[in-house]
Amino acid sequence: MNEIKALCKVYLVNTLSNKFVFLFNLVLPTIYFLYKNIRYLSQPKVAFSHQTMMVISYFWAYIIMVTLLNNVIVAIISQRENGFYKQLFFIVGSKWKILTANFLVQLVILNVELLIFNLVVIGVTHNFHISLLIAGMIATFSVAVPVTFISSLLFLLKVKIESINVLVTILLFVLFLTMNLPKSHAMGDLLSLLNPITYIVDTSYQLLLFFFNHVIQGAATVRLGIVTIIYLVVGWFAISKLTVHSIADRV
Repeated sequence: MNEIKALCKVYLVNTLSNKFVFLFNLVLPTIYFLYKNIRYLSQPKVAFSHQTMMVISYFWAYIIMVTLLNNVIVAIISQRENGFYKQLFFIVGSKWKILTANFLVQLVILNVELLIFNLVVIGVTHNFHISLLIAGMIATFSVAVPVTFISSLLFLLKVKIESINVLVTILLFVLFLTMNLPKSHAMGDLLSLLNPITYIVDTSYQLLLFFFNHVIQGAATVRLGIVTIIYLVVGWFAISKLTVHSIADRV
């Protein structure tokens, strides 16, 4: 536990020193939300309708996915390639401690990001609802582990650090592009959740639906549970294959 605490301090300092990630993860989507909804600033209280909850879910999905990819997955890959990950591994002797420490730091940062974004939403809609803040926090805790696990598949790719950021950008573009493909049956709904963006959006929407309308959609909840298990199993396999050796050492 002491080793994880020490690693958390290291990752917290490292993350806070990189201001650009906050611009990409939080500032840009927040500015875009303000741009698309600026008209509501001069209007009276805006109700949280189904459409509003879906829009919020999309922005949550972007913030959560980009933060986890950049601050956890890409960060570990970068540290593996520059040798920092190897140094930490030799000190603590466990990649799970390293991953856990980094993940916990990013989980805190992610909650802060969503809190700031949700306060902006409240300011724009003139509708202060504590349920929005609570739902955002629960959504973060619900999807962070499964999404990090499935994103760990990137650990298996033999891609040099010079190319990883380009690859992640392309990956995000493809995920957002394919998330709204038509679904003709229940199996299609299930398969669509294999897209992490869709998974986060659906989880967020279900939570918002529960907190605001007190509605639980049983079939959707079961599908999310099944996909969560798949994410965890696949992710566990991917993380088990993570080594301290950089791509340069293996080619």
